[in-house]
Amino acid sequence: MLKEYIDIGYIPYENEFICEYNLEPASGVVFEEACSYLARESSIGKWNDISILSPKLAEKLKPHVFYVDKKKHTVKVSYSQDLFEFCSLTQILNAVADNVFDSKIISKLKLNDIVFPPDPLSEFWGPKYGVEGVRELLGVYDRPFLCTTVTPTIGLDPVTHAKVAYNCFIGGCDLVKDDNNLTDQKFNRFEKRAELAFKAKDDAEETTGERKMYICNITAPTCEEMIRRASFISNIGGHYVMIDTLHTGWSALQTLRDITEELELAIHANGMEYDAFARMNNHGISAYLMTKLARLAGFDQLHIGTIDKIQENKKELIVLRDCCTMDKVKEKEKMHILSQNWDGIKPMLPVASCILEPTLVTEVINVFGKDVIIQFDSTIHSHPMGTVAGAKACRQAIDAMLAGTSLEEYGEVHAELQVALNNGA
Repeated sequence: MLKEYIDIGYIPYENEFICEYNLEPASGVVFEEACSYLARESSIGKWNDISILSPKLAEKLKPHVFYVDKKKHTVKVSYSQDLFEFCSLTQILNAVADNVFDSKIISKLKLNDIVFPPDPLSEFWGPKYGVEGVRELLGVYDRPFLCTTVTPTIGLDPVTHAKVAYNCFIGGCDLVKDDNNLTDQKFNRFEKRAELAFKAKDDAEETTGERKMYICNITAPTCEEMIRRASFISNIGGHYVMIDTLHTGWSALQTLRDITEELELAIHANGMEYDAFARMNNHGISAYLMTKLARLAGFDQLHIGTIDKIQENKKELIVLRDCCTMDKVKEKEKMHILSQNWDGIKPMLPVASCILEPTLVTEVINVFGKDVIIQFDSTIHSHPMGTVAGAKACRQAIDAMLAGTSLEEYGEVHAELQVALNNGA
């Protein structure tokens, strides 16, 4: 009985976790055998000696493989919530996405999605500020946000770094940030860079009359140092911190979210390094699930991928957008998306990064609407008239779209945009 995990037609209870996988058995392995192994290894383990575990408890904790589609290689498994430490993303992933990937029985495995039931969901922080909170921080209510990274990303001294940030701000950027590779190198120390970048921000606010935010990368070797850097930013009047995600680890990220509640800092997540997990269609962890976990962990904004080929991944961008911003997500079988009620957890601002040219602004806004951070990098810094003009051109492209005017027509009376369009930037 204890090995009978296949339970087709079983109806999961509302308080159960549900995982959907794409599974390909190893050569010579029956599909059902691989499914049973998946359920066993992701929950109560091997059954060589059942006398060690109470049959009553085993029956209570036993997962159920309740849906199987051999042709599409799709498997759905329900898990008792008692198997998990509710607020630990690390433990949850260790259960459903760890040992199961290391097996000779399974050839390829992709974890598509997890449904989090109400009780565990309520124990996650979620974003502190979310979309509306970030709008209040910046005083921007009627348009997308404009963001860039100081470029060159590596090699600038703190003084030059701050000058570039200032030029981005006065050109029209709302947010300017460190690169993910820049932390506390000898040529550009963290504290000095932060102090000068914040001074540049203050000067830009006085010049433009607009609220600006500089986002320092506080990624560090230890949680203690990460917290110290976050506290430093708070003490000098900052409202934002940036953190690397994949390489920092879920426990450290949740620790940061806990600390930022007291420090009143927003968290900019530089990205989930989707390709490390999701590049293969039939193996790894989906970009959608990584986005969901980021919202649970409590980031206020997240890069959800590059937008330079928007027509090629428009459907994926839409589901990632919905994962970031919607309160209820409906199941999308073809996209391997399960239904999720976020039950009041605040939305997370999606960041449309690596915009290569102003002409893509129209498509980005068509997909995301106004609740998006549009990040231009090379377009701003490679503008023939300089960084200030590059930022102006990108801001003008956003203004043109919102005004219902073509970029070409808007460029006729805005030289910076016109030059950018002519230059193919």
